[in-house]
Amino acid sequence: MNSATEDQIHIGTSGWSYKDWDGPFYPQGCGQEGRLAHYASRFSCVEVDSTFYGAPKKETVRAWAERTPGHFRFALKVPGIVTHGAQGSRPVLEDVLKDRGGRLADFLETATLLGDKLGPILFQFPYFRIREMEEADFLDRLEATLDRLPADRRYAVELRNKGWIGARYLTLLGRYGAAAVLIDHPYMPGPREQLELGMVTTDFCYARLLGDRRSIVKKTASWDRLVEDKGGRVKQWAETLHLATTRHGAAEAWAFSNNHFAGHSPETSTQLISRLRDLP
Repeated sequence: MNSATEDQIHIGTSGWSYKDWDGPFYPQGCGQEGRLAHYASRFSCVEVDSTFYGAPKKETVRAWAERTPGHFRFALKVPGIVTHGAQGSRPVLEDVLKDRGGRLADFLETATLLGDKLGPILFQFPYFRIREMEEADFLDRLEATLDRLPADRRYAVELRNKGWIGARYLTLLGRYGAAAVLIDHPYMPGPREQLELGMVTTDFCYARLLGDRRSIVKKTASWDRLVEDKGGRVKQWAETLHLATTRHGAAEAWAFSNNHFAGHSPETSTQLISRLRDLP
């Protein structure tokens, strides 16, 4: 990427604290405290996965800020108790986006301790099975949530029900300046197709290279190397991010790869950076 593109497109991984990365990515003996500093020497941002399981302690957030350079950014997942109504992978439907304990407000307050290092805040929703939740009910809850969020932060919303990605959903996100998340996931169409659906809903684009979790865990139980050749798919994502920032109105883009995409997300994200640099 040239300097202008690097300022526009931020690439990182989902999480950084994986023991399997010791050796392939982290120097041996790096230690827990040294991992983030080393990570920040290679990538400009990270998507914090651990916040899905609960709001971090304030001292933890302060430590993240202290161990990273000034240009570094953290995208934070909203706790699952808000997006799923529970901390598990399956939602407690009556509690999705209800947040009766005020945990979302507490989480957002803690996130401000990152200061200028706070990137987008991600609402990651599960796939809602048939008859689990009606589309209109979900969108009503989402609208009520977006309406009470502080307006001085950036938000991204990941929806895995592709049939719900329509006019009301996209218009709703656009009204509140929230980004519709583009995802590489078995339930969703390809990168370019998602872009053509109108999923750039605000002045930034947010993409997640998730992959097929069920498929890849049959091939590996560790995340120290690539076990699938996804070079062609990575190229598609590079082209999609480029189009988002040149033809679809996004001033900047964020993209994070998951270990489940190809086996070792630092290598996937490095490939993505390389593919972006190769674009004309």
